[in-house]
Amino acid sequence: MICHTHWDREWFAPSFVTNEWLKELFEELFDLISRKEDYRYVLDGQTLILEDLLSTAPELREKVKELVRSGNLLIGPLYAQIDFRLSPEVAIIKDFELGKEDVKKFGGDAPVAWMVDNFGFISQLPQLFKRYGIEGAFLWRGVKLEKPSIEFEWESEDGSSVKCIFLIGGYRNLYGLSRTKDLAKKRLKHEIEKLKIFSLSGFVPLLDGYDLDVNPEDPRDLLNEEIELSSPQEYLNEAFSKIAEPPKISGELLSGKYACVFPGTLSSRVYLKRQAYVVGKLLRYVELLSSFHNEHVDELYRTYLKTLVHDNICGVGVDTIHRKMQSVYKKLFGSLEKSLKKELKKLATHLEKGLYAVSFSPFEYDHYYCDGERCYRLQSEGVGLFKVSEFDVTRSDETLSFRNDHYEAFFNEDESLDVNGIVTGVLHLERELGDCYSTDTEKMDFSCHISRMQVERAGERHKIVLLERVIEAEGIHIETKERIIFDESPLVKWNIIANASGRNYLLSFITKSFDRTSKVFAKMPFDVVERDRIDTDLLPQDAGEKLNSVLLVAREVGSIRKFPFQGFVALRGKKTLAVMAKGVHQYEVDEEGDIKIDLIRSVEWVAKNNVRGRTGDAGPLMYVADARCEGVIDFELAICELNADVRSEEFFKWFSLFDDPPMLLSVNKRDDRGFESLKFFSGSLPWICVENGELLVYNPYSKPMHGLKPNQIGTISMNVVFPSGDDRADVQILSSLRFPQLAFKKIIEGEIEQLKEKIEIIEEEIEQVEQALKSLRKDSYEYHVNVHKLLSKKRTLLELIVSLALNRGKVSKRLMRKLNELRAEKRIYDYIVELLKEGAR
Repeated sequence: MICHTHWDREWFAPSFVTNEWLKELFEELFDLISRKEDYRYVLDGQTLILEDLLSTAPELREKVKELVRSGNLLIGPLYAQIDFRLSPEVAIIKDFELGKEDVKKFGGDAPVAWMVDNFGFISQLPQLFKRYGIEGAFLWRGVKLEKPSIEFEWESEDGSSVKCIFLIGGYRNLYGLSRTKDLAKKRLKHEIEKLKIFSLSGFVPLLDGYDLDVNPEDPRDLLNEEIELSSPQEYLNEAFSKIAEPPKISGELLSGKYACVFPGTLSSRVYLKRQAYVVGKLLRYVELLSSFHNEHVDELYRTYLKTLVHDNICGVGVDTIHRKMQSVYKKLFGSLEKSLKKELKKLATHLEKGLYAVSFSPFEYDHYYCDGERCYRLQSEGVGLFKVSEFDVTRSDETLSFRNDHYEAFFNEDESLDVNGIVTGVLHLERELGDCYSTDTEKMDFSCHISRMQVERAGERHKIVLLERVIEAEGIHIETKERIIFDESPLVKWNIIANASGRNYLLSFITKSFDRTSKVFAKMPFDVVERDRIDTDLLPQDAGEKLNSVLLVAREVGSIRKFPFQGFVALRGKKTLAVMAKGVHQYEVDEEGDIKIDLIRSVEWVAKNNVRGRTGDAGPLMYVADARCEGVIDFELAICELNADVRSEEFFKWFSLFDDPPMLLSVNKRDDRGFESLKFFSGSLPWICVENGELLVYNPYSKPMHGLKPNQIGTISMNVVFPSGDDRADVQILSSLRFPQLAFKKIIEGEIEQLKEKIEIIEEEIEQVEQALKSLRKDSYEYHVNVHKLLSKKRTLLELIVSLALNRGKVSKRLMRKLNELRAEKRIYDYIVELLKEGAR
C-alpha cells in the first residue's frame, strides 16, 4: 500500500487558496510521522508542492528537509506535473532538470516517476527517464495494452526502456479508510480480488490518497498486519523480480481506452496555448544568448512551468486561474523582450552597423524571405547574426496568383487557395456540444463570404494577399483578417486574426489533400510520430464485469478523431504535404484526406454530463465564460509540399524556418568597425536548449546523424568565443515575436440567471433524494445507492454555487474548502457503492 496525495494546485480553486491548505497537510504529516517513524508519503511526484508550501510557511523548510532525508517524505523527480502533449521540448527538459535539482537540494532520491493523472504521455519519455536517472514509473491515463496488466515495460524508439506500473484501478482505490472504518477490511479484500487478475507478479497496487487531500492516514491502524506500507521504488523492484517476461509497449501512451486522456483539452482556451508557445520560444532564445555570458534564466523557467501544469495549460480550470496565467505570460513576455534586446545589444558591439537577420535555425539558407513587412535575401549559415543588404523591390501586381521553384498557387472563387492541386485555406464551422475536457461536434448550417480580397504588396520574389472573411451561423459571428505570404521558400504562410463572437462552436482551417491512403505523421516533442487517422481501439460502454469493477472513472468510447501535434501534421505519399501551426495543438485527418487544424473551440462549462464519446464525469460543473473564446485571437499557419521524406533534413530545414523564423535587427554604431556576421553553430539537428555548456539536440531523422542514432537525444559541443567589442551599439528589433492577446467580452446577466436556475433545479432534486432516503432501510443496497446520488447532487450544487460566486468576481475560500471535502466524500462512496453492488448480486 502506498500513501500519497494528488495536488491539483490550480483547478477549481486558485493556488493562493490551495497553498493555504498545504500547511495544514504538512502539520498533519509531521504529527503522523512523529508517532509512526516508518510511515512514508508520496508528494505527488513534483517538487513544486514544496515551493508552494515554503512560499507561505518558510519556517517549515528544515522540518521538510528532515522528512525527505529520512525517507518519510518522497519527492520528485519532476518539478511540476506538466502536460507533455502541450509543453514544448525545452519545458520538458527543464521540468526534469529543475526537479532533479530540487530533490538534491532537499536531500532526497527519486528513481521512480509518479505520474498518476497526466493526460497522456509522449513517445520519448522512457529515453528522458533514463537520461535523468529514473528507472521506472507509475502511470494511469494513456496506457494502451491489448491485454491489460499492471506491470509492463515501456520503450522508446532509441531502445531505452523503463519498468512501469499501470494503475488500472486508479490512484485512490483505498482512499479514506478512516471514514469507512466498518468497511475497511471488506474494501481491502474487494480491491485485491478485483485487481489480482491483472497482476503478473501477484502484487496489486493499493493507494490511499486523493486530490488535494489534507488528511493523511496510516491504513495499518485499521488493517493491521494485512498490508505493508511501500514506496514506489520498493513496489517496482518487488513486482518485477517476480516476472520473467513483462509485456512490452513502445511509442506514445495517448489512449483513453482505460481512462480518459481528454482530447478536447488540446484545443480548450486556445489563446493560452498560443501565448505559452510565444513565451516558450522567447525563453529559449534568451537562454541561448545569455549562456554566452554564463547567465542563467532558471527562475523564469520555474514561473513558466507553473503555467504548463496539466490543468492549467489544458484550460480546464476556472476563469480566475486562466486570467492569472495570461497576466503571467504577458509579464514574462515583456521581461524577455527586454532581455533579448539587451543580449542582442551585447552581440551587436562585434558587428558593423547595418541590418542583420538574427537566425535561430541551425540550417543554412540563401533565398528571398518575406516576414510580412519586408522581403529580403536571407543568407544565413546556421544560428547567429548575418548581414542583410538585398531587398526585393516592390512593384504593381494585382494578380491573385504566385509561382516559385516549389509551387504554383492561385485563389479560387470560393476564397480557397490552390497550391499544386491542393486546396487550402477553407474555414469550416461545426456545432460544439462538449466541454473543456471533451469535444463533441455535429454539423451546422453556416455561411462564409469574402468582404475583401486584394494584393497588399508584391515584388519579383514575394507577394502578400489580404483576405477578409465573415463566418456566420445562428448566434455566431466571426470576422477574419488574413494575410497570405508568398516568397521564394516552399512555405505558404497564412496568418489569421479572428474576431469571434458566439459560443459552442468549432472553427477549423482545412487543407484538402484528396489523399485517402497516405500515412499521417505528426510532430511531437523529440519525435515525428506515425498515427492512424482514427483510433477505434477503445472499450465499449459496457466493458464487462471484470473491467467495469475497476474502471470507475470516465473513459473515451466510440472512436477518436482528434489528436495532438506540436508544429506540423503531414501526409506522406509521393510527396510530403504538411500543414504547420504555432501554438495550436489539435488536428484531424479524415477518410477523404482533409487535414483539419482546429483553431477555436468555444465551450461554456469546465465539465458537464452526457458528452458523447465519454463515459462518466470529468470535472466540476462550473460555468467558464472565458472558455467561449469571444474576442480577438491570432493564428500563424503554413502549408508546405516537398518532394522529401517527413523525416529528412530537407523537410526539417523548412519546418525550422517556419518554427524559428529570423528576426530583422538594425545595428547603429558611431563607427563601422566589426564583422559582417556572427555564427554560433550550424548543422541539421534540431536544438532544444543549453545544458551544462553544451547544446542539447535530438535526431528526428531515419538515419544516424552527428553521432546520434535515429530518435536519440544527446549533446554537441558549442564553442562560441567573442573578441572584445565596442559597447556603444544601439539596436532595434524590426521584426520579432508578437504576443497574442485576447480581450475578453464580459459575462452578461443572462449567464448569471442561467446559473441561478440550475441551482434551483438541483436543490429540488436533492430534496427528492432526501425524501426517498427516509423510506429506505439503512442497511440496504438501495439506501447506499441513494446516498451516493445525494452526495453527487450536493457536490454539483456546491460547484454551481462556487461558479456563481466566481462569475460575480468573488472567491470564497470557505466554499472552495467545503467543495473539496464534499468531492472527497463522494469519491470514497464511488468505491463503497461498487463494493456493496457485488454483495447485492
